[in-house]
Amino acid sequence: MNEIEIRMLYRTHGGDTIKIGFIGPGKVGVSLGRYFTDKGIKLSGFYGKNIETTSEAAKITKSKFYTNIQDIIKESDILFITTPDDIISIIDRELSKFDLTNKSVCHTSGSIKSNVLYNAKYSGALIYSIHPMFAFSNKNTNLKELENIYFSIESDVLKEPYSIENNMIINLIKSLGNKFFIRSNETSSIYHLANVFVSNLTLSLLDIGTSYLKKLGLAEDEALSAIRPLVEGNIESIFEKGFVNSLTGPVSRGDLTTIKNHLSVLEKEDNDIYNVLSLNLLKLVAIRDNNTMNLQNKQDDTSNIKDENVINNLINNSEKHLEIYKILGGLD
Repeated sequence: MNEIEIRMLYRTHGGDTIKIGFIGPGKVGVSLGRYFTDKGIKLSGFYGKNIETTSEAAKITKSKFYTNIQDIIKESDILFITTPDDIISIIDRELSKFDLTNKSVCHTSGSIKSNVLYNAKYSGALIYSIHPMFAFSNKNTNLKELENIYFSIESDVLKEPYSIENNMIINLIKSLGNKFFIRSNETSSIYHLANVFVSNLTLSLLDIGTSYLKKLGLAEDEALSAIRPLVEGNIESIFEKGFVNSLTGPVSRGDLTTIKNHLSVLEKEDNDIYNVLSLNLLKLVAIRDNNTMNLQNKQDDTSNIKDENVINNLINNSEKHLEIYKILGGLD
């Protein structure tokens, strides 16, 4: 099935139309509902406990507002559970009271495995975890931004390569034009950890950084305006050139005095964070210098060398980086 055929499948009117229903009219559900509708995919509608927000979600997406879960099951081929994580298992039990044969049931949590829907599975459904890699901060998400996001998919249904062909969920994502990858349930925690590091923990790190600007008398909005070019420029550089080739700052330069000055004014609760992140920067410096040396010596690729060996090479050949390594707690 090629791309045109897939799009025709989802845009056909009549008995063969694939309909998607959402259980949970929150930020994720409404944003995905709007996106699917924009791409020509037919929605059955929304079901939720709050009548006002559920009817609003249906109105926004020009779909139906359901007052009971049985009706949305009957009128949907695919059901997306877009509730908070701790509600998913409750919805699973509600769904399992009905015949789910030929239905696909998906939740959108990145931290919970698809098998949380085991009751729905025993009632005949194919179950999935489908996580959009995006931070949904409101229901009015810019739909153009969603065109660039990845979806990660986890399901026992997709364990065999042949099972991916003509799979309804895979074809749905393909019809959107989005990229996706398939993960195993064994790696769900690792996958979600990656998302948290680059999203939630990055937010926390930026909050810590701006707190030092607030000590200078800047208000939060002023501090954010001040760091924006720095943050955006750095991120753009990483995406264009990679981590190693985007290195700047005192660790990269081997500026021991500056690092000592930082440590002298660092809040006690931020000490471990500073040390751990700086040691990781030191690892990237070691990789950079190792790659440069290999290019100069025309050596073969050594990307499989262990990090500790690369760091040892750096501190054995650079006294200033050895001192930095020591003060950051790299040596007892």
